[in-house]
Amino acid sequence: MKNNVVRRAAASAAAASALAASLLTGGVANALPTGTYVAFGDSFAANPGQSDPAVPGRGGCPISVSNIGSHVARETGLELHDYSCNGTTAFMPTQPQKSLMGQVDNAIAQGSLGPATQLVTIYVGANDAMQGAVLPMPVQDDLYTTNVVAAVEKIKAANPTARVMLIGYPAFTSNDPTHYACPVNAAGFAPHIPAAGLHGFEMALQNRQQRAANESGIGFVNMKGIANIDVAMCGPDGERQVSAILDTDVASYNMTNHPTFHGSAVTGTTIANVYKSTF
Repeated sequence: MKNNVVRRAAASAAAASALAASLLTGGVANALPTGTYVAFGDSFAANPGQSDPAVPGRGGCPISVSNIGSHVARETGLELHDYSCNGTTAFMPTQPQKSLMGQVDNAIAQGSLGPATQLVTIYVGANDAMQGAVLPMPVQDDLYTTNVVAAVEKIKAANPTARVMLIGYPAFTSNDPTHYACPVNAAGFAPHIPAAGLHGFEMALQNRQQRAANESGIGFVNMKGIANIDVAMCGPDGERQVSAILDTDVASYNMTNHPTFHGSAVTGTTIANVYKSTF
């Protein structure tokens, strides 16, 4: 099943290669440099669960052996140092291994982030949006941006030449006027449920991430087109990139409402293509 997943991912990512290349400019070199790839993030990056083995990440949290970072490392030839952890936030209070700054500090202290680092990805924001929902949007925007910028400054101090990317989330709603979602995808039954409120929440997070990437001077990998709602939670069994909240295709994912194995592969290939485009 995993081989089929990778083949589907390669096909999906190839169709989006022009978009990926436009996110960070440059030509593709004949040979990529060797070194390390450091992954920071939340459960969308870590993605441990029921259907494949979970192993301890560098920060002590369980991670899937087939998560996004594993695909990026495989396609770039870099050595993965994965600090991602379920529940990670950028600004909401939490344990050190579950905060973006804590993960960065840990990677520096352990020597994972340094002269050999070629690529760093940051995949965080959804937990802040949920836990900090009582805060006014401008306050959330400022807190998120301030903390991402501070984390990136530490990353760049450890290695000014490393490629650093902030990864956007897949689509959870459609862009049409109904802004439909598919919280249920069971045995081919995936009704389109209007979700305008969720769409507003989703796009606020997207805009917040884009602002943070701009202000910190790093690339933003926009996944909304590649992982649109019709190939995400509303997609067919074995092909959707994001599992539904109620999802009967249990062999294809580790956690509900998270990247499926196919989705992790597509996102990993997209990130790898963006990275390759910078040489």
